[in-house]
Amino acid sequence: MKTCCDPKYPEEFRLRRLAALGTVHSDPDGFSKTLSFLEGYTPDLLLVEISEFALKFRHAHAAQLATIFVERLHAVSQKLDIPYASALEHPQIAAIFRQINLPFEYCASSAYAERTGAPLVPVDFSEFSRRWITTWPEMLSAANIEILLEMENNEAPVATLYARAARRVYEGETFPEALHHDAPLWQERERYMAQTITAALNRFTPERPLFVGGWWHLSRGGTIETLRELLSIDQSSCFLLGQ
Repeated sequence: MKTCCDPKYPEEFRLRRLAALGTVHSDPDGFSKTLSFLEGYTPDLLLVEISEFALKFRHAHAAQLATIFVERLHAVSQKLDIPYASALEHPQIAAIFRQINLPFEYCASSAYAERTGAPLVPVDFSEFSRRWITTWPEMLSAANIEILLEMENNEAPVATLYARAARRVYEGETFPEALHHDAPLWQERERYMAQTITAALNRFTPERPLFVGGWWHLSRGGTIETLRELLSIDQSSCFLLGQ
């Protein structure tokens, strides 16, 4: 009798086994919450929203970039007469630190994979990462830091962001997105991830595969066909970290 782990078992069955965990990237408790979810869900294959290129780039350059950014932040905060501790807490500054370093989704998944032996596959599109990283010199510039520090702190609480995500993921609510300036690249990214995930499912034939990444990839009904839509992930298999 065939099982779901039979290499000849229909691909459609393997896709029906796929679940997805959506996160808010700015969640300050994201690492511990993700690790707790993984311990409870016990996936045997982790498909994480990070590309091979982004992973290698951060391993090679994150420490140096953080040092440069800290030096510039010190100088700019002093120029603007803003306490350095306050500058560090500014949400736009915190977002840059998150961008430079490995995302909590990968760190938690890696910790779980190391403990359990579950395979971890980076599934994001390296070309997308390369293009995004070309904007980092401007992002890390003193001029940009000054602009960000002078902006008001109007970031919504994480609970509000998860509530918004829930409406989009579970109720199909739509709202204007800030992605359409380069929609073809975003669409190519979603298709690449879908293909990479399908290939991983065929390679590892897991019982409980899990995608871990930003909640937007679990949304539906927008102008870009998301990972969830491309792989027909059922709503019952979509989870949000903050819910």
